Amino acid sequence: MGLLVGLPLAAKRVYSYRDENGILHFTDQAPDTDQPVESRLAKADPKKWIEALEDGPADDKRYLLVNQMAGPAEVEMNFTDALNVLSAPELPARVVVPGLTSTPILKVIPEDPTQSWRFNFQFRWMLGDPGARPDPNARYQLPFRQGEKHRLMQGFGGPYSHSDEQAYFAIDIDMDEGTPVLAARAGTVMLVEDDFFGAGTDIAQWGDRANHVRIVHADGTMAVYAHLALETIDVKVGDQVRAGQQIARSGNTGFSTGPHLHFVVQRNTGLRLTSIPFKFIEHPELDTLIEGSILGRLPEQKAATLGETGTVGQSDTP
Repeated sequence: MGLLVGLPLAAKRVYSYRDENGILHFTDQAPDTDQPVESRLAKADPKKWIEALEDGPADDKRYLLVNQMAGPAEVEMNFTDALNVLSAPELPARVVVPGLTSTPILKVIPEDPTQSWRFNFQFRWMLGDPGARPDPNARYQLPFRQGEKHRLMQGFGGPYSHSDEQAYFAIDIDMDEGTPVLAARAGTVMLVEDDFFGAGTDIAQWGDRANHVRIVHADGTMAVYAHLALETIDVKVGDQVRAGQQIARSGNTGFSTGPHLHFVVQRNTGLRLTSIPFKFIEHPELDTLIEGSILGRLPEQKAATLGETGTVGQSDTP
């Protein structure tokens, strides 16, 4: 059995220490300090969540797709070169692979075994199931603690970085590093990236290096909580989380100009991610809020509880 894709991840050493004021720092250079310093190896590249494995004899090739996410992925397969071959399914083809599975996806044999044959194939994939349909009654709670208030840095269609379809209906919430981040809706932790540190505005360098948690909901939509602090994520792939549960702490990692939480709800619309509008229980007018608006719920307000379907019920909890 041969591994078709997926190379060892590069790694770099990360140093952490607290200064004389108790502030925690991370750096990839050995710090010049008298304070105690810890070091560890951290990933330099994102994890490969989808891999293909080759199996079977030379005249009966079979391929498995390993999905290490706790949620579905859509996969498209194509021959880049093919001579005298038959495949099942016939290519090109798209399939949906369940989470945390090794799924047979392709079988290739010679059409005429007496003649020479060859093939090469490639695949591409996207998070989520394109057949999922968002629950129109779904509501979300603010992803921070009751009683806190935070400024809306960028809303729906924000001009700085919310112009493409993946992020158009995203929001950026001003948060100091280390602020607890709560799940806005119940679901399953689909994937986690938590080994990155540092931030910058070069999209090529920093675009895929934001620590984040992706949670898939009962209706197949997915919420992303991004720019989280290094090694502060409290959940792991496959965990069931409830609305209001702490999942991480905010940070400043990846493509970012300062500490904040990026929150977006997405769905797969056919090998592409599309952000969708959502409403917070506390701020049903979210789509009309402007930059600088204050998000929050006072402690004396009624709290709302969200079930797996995203429906809302009132609680007497202050």
